[in-house]
Amino acid sequence: MMSKCGWASLFQGFILFAVATILGKCSDVLQCYKCSVTVEKYFIDNATIITPLCSKFTESPHYMVQCPYSTMCLKTISILHLQNGQKQETVTRGCAQQKNTTQVFRNKQWEQEHLVQEVYKEGCTEIQANNLAGSTNIHCYCRGELCNSSSFFSLNKTVLSVIILINVLSLFDV
Repeated sequence: MMSKCGWASLFQGFILFAVATILGKCSDVLQCYKCSVTVEKYFIDNATIITPLCSKFTESPHYMVQCPYSTMCLKTISILHLQNGQKQETVTRGCAQQKNTTQVFRNKQWEQEHLVQEVYKEGCTEIQANNLAGSTNIHCYCRGELCNSSSFFSLNKTVLSVIILINVLSLFDV
């Protein structure tokens, strides 16, 4: 039979394993949701890639994409102010554009080199796109897996895991 301390240690080990599993990823590539106002089709390696509509957005795998050249996700809200006082809003989601491609001379030949630039701050910025048409764009940049979901703000997995871990450890007076 196991003592109280033995069960507590076993439970702590299980919680640490669970938190590590939550934080661990199969790859280091960021995932974001991607959708657009109109259906976009493009071809990569003989495969047709279709970007789904944001008007039908759900937080499902159908909308998830890998972002190998980005450390942030983007959600853009475009607002068109109509003459009758109403507004028309559209939303797009995707990977933040951070890829910078340059030509480098290496081993007696030119090669493309891709770098990820950290050019955006986390958070939302409002931009008056066209004063005559009365349009506004809100660009929201975020860090973390699938952070550009339906809500503007999402709690970072790391922060959430640390909060859970602290609460569990406080149960055992560690």
